[in-house]
Amino acid sequence: MSINPQFAQNFRLVNEKIFNNWPGLRAAVEHGMGGRNGQKTAIEIMNYVFEYCTKNENITQGELQNVIEDLMDEEFDTICDDGSIPDICSHLLRYLRLCREEKYAEIEAELSRLPQKPDWLREDAKINYIPIKEDDDSSSTDADDGTSSDDMDVDMEEGPGPSSRRNKKDDFVEPEEGWTTVRKK
Repeated sequence: MSINPQFAQNFRLVNEKIFNNWPGLRAAVEHGMGGRNGQKTAIEIMNYVFEYCTKNENITQGELQNVIEDLMDEEFDTICDDGSIPDICSHLLRYLRLCREEKYAEIEAELSRLPQKPDWLREDAKINYIPIKEDDDSSSTDADDGTSSDDMDVDMEEGPGPSSRRNKKDDFVEPEEGWTTVRKK
């Protein structure tokens, strides 16, 4: 299947705009979930999704959602529980259809209403990493109780109470160590 250059150029712009405005992906990168090359990995994911969308016809939202969920899980150990992935997929597929129909003026008008944030998914863009405290073998351990000096001040007991990891608002329990959950505010 030959790809129309104007179609590819316009859909690439849409794809980049959507990924650059995705807070869940940025949070995963900023929190080091993708390791030292998290930003590069995010760029590769963005490019992979572009290729996947342009080289496959009749993609369903469920298929695209599975692809992005798998990539976030495999590359960032992150599960987005905020509804952002279905939302992103819906927009990508809608804009993909509009690009194929060459409705570029409509796409441009809609994209101009999105927040005009600077693109961070570029090789030359700088990311501010937010350090997270993790338990690992290299952290110091207190001799008296065996806990790491990097441990958070959180009581890990189950049950209600201000010191548990349970959120009373919707009875959400934090996932296992090493996982990041992205949720709506």
